[in-house]
Amino acid sequence: MTVTLRNATAADVFRLQEIERAAAELFRGSGLIDIDLMSATTMRDHLSCIEGGISIVAMADERVAGFVIGELHDDVAYLRELDVDPAFQKRGIGAQLVEAFVGRARADGAKATYLSTFRDPPWNAPFYRKHGFTDVARADYFYWMHELETAQAVFLDLSTRVFMRRD
Repeated sequence: MTVTLRNATAADVFRLQEIERAAAELFRGSGLIDIDLMSATTMRDHLSCIEGGISIVAMADERVAGFVIGELHDDVAYLRELDVDPAFQKRGIGAQLVEAFVGRARADGAKATYLSTFRDPPWNAPFYRKHGFTDVARADYFYWMHELETAQAVFLDLSTRVFMRRD
């Protein structure tokens, strides 16, 4: 299987939402997310990342197999969402997307990349640690991290979450 990466387009958004919903099924029964109440990243948010942030898709077998999106905050990047279609998981696509995101962020002037994820599932914080991310102490949060955490507190148990950083 050959994987190629490219910038996402508006025409990709429905497929990206489909992948996000399919990948979220890994959480069903975990108690971390109520999958039936979860909503995928909105079209508006995807388009914002495509137009002014970072939005990269992985193509495999002539199909969008995964994606990563995020945005820049001053001189740092925020990796907002990374998902790989379950039919294409465990083939290194997620790792390629992370590296592409970090590389693009650096090229755009980011000194570091941040993300927020669950602490325990192996495809969350443990995955990112394998790729050079480290936990961020609460005292080192940026203002926008506090804002994001406040928004997440409405539907997530914050004790299950961690912000991470890669320089």
